[in-house]
Amino acid sequence: MRRFAVAAALATLAIAAAPAHAGTKTREHVKIVGNTAVASWDYTQGNILTFVNVVATQNDVSGTGGQAQDAFLSLAISQSDIVTGNVLITGVAFVEGNNFTMTIDKDLNTATLHAQDAIFQDDNSFTFFNVNIDLTFTGTGEAAVMKSHENLREPGLKLESHFEGTFRDATASGSIFGKNILFTPMPATSAQLQFNKFGSMAITTTTP
Repeated sequence: MRRFAVAAALATLAIAAAPAHAGTKTREHVKIVGNTAVASWDYTQGNILTFVNVVATQNDVSGTGGQAQDAFLSLAISQSDIVTGNVLITGVAFVEGNNFTMTIDKDLNTATLHAQDAIFQDDNSFTFFNVNIDLTFTGTGEAAVMKSHENLREPGLKLESHFEGTFRDATASGSIFGKNILFTPMPATSAQLQFNKFGSMAITTTTP
């Protein structure tokens, strides 16, 4: 999960510096600060194997391009019959912006996640159905901090980036419900709460 947070931040913050005029320096910087909640379920009931994964992130973004808020929720569900091998459900739902609510306290002790009528795309049946999400997270382990600092220098380019993330293992329980199915009848197999900070500065230099 920690690797996911770093990879997600790096992907979000990959910046292409604006074209520079000859003999000038162009600086581009960005900073992203935000919270993430992650939970997974992996269980078998009868002959039905179910996997559920939910990731929710809310970030404040600032930099050369101004200020903005970036929020998204991703839900993946897969169900199959372990006797016949048939896939019953497999697909994803994505929710952006203000279409879901998430609260996380600053010490990563607790969190809540709510979404109503998220549109789930079932790739198995080529149909759609609505999903409601109502989850509560509780931090359990000690918070761990991970930091990284990267520098890249090439002719005409200097790139510096830094990341600091606080990660706390958690429990998650509640309801993910759709198509008359409760996909989370038990606490999550694994869960984590995160607070991440990422920043980068790119300087491009051109000479006549």
